[in-house]
Amino acid sequence: MRIWQLALTMFLLSQYFASVPLSQAGDILIIANKEVPASVLSKNEIRSIFLGEKIRWDDDRKMTFVILKTKEHDEFLRAYIGNTAAQYLNYWKKMVFTGKSKSPKAFDTPEKLLDYVAETEGSVGYIPSEAYSDAYNDKVKIISVK
Repeated sequence: MRIWQLALTMFLLSQYFASVPLSQAGDILIIANKEVPASVLSKNEIRSIFLGEKIRWDDDRKMTFVILKTKEHDEFLRAYIGNTAAQYLNYWKKMVFTGKSKSPKAFDTPEKLLDYVAETEGSVGYIPSEAYSDAYNDKVKIISVK
């Protein structure tokens, strides 16, 4: 391959990856119960939710966020929270110890998390994109990130 072809290919790939929506950063999807009023959240809103700061949806319904105990958890934390897994764990230990909040519910598999979100009003979580299938279209919604 000639150098200019390689340069063009690299440029086109960089343009493609720069245009991938943030909601798919690292192939992570933000999902919510079908009844959740929001369809779009900012990165800051996601951060506030998963730090336990934002606890109600815009229609005043209780919000419940859930997390994974998989490698995607680290990816999610880097992309949306700006913490390592150890920092996030320490944050929640402090929140629990001071009585400010309870630890988030955590799941071993994306499928268990998907089922929980589908069945729990007001819930929100994240999954690897490959774990989502059309079978969940009527049960959960994918939240876009602005």
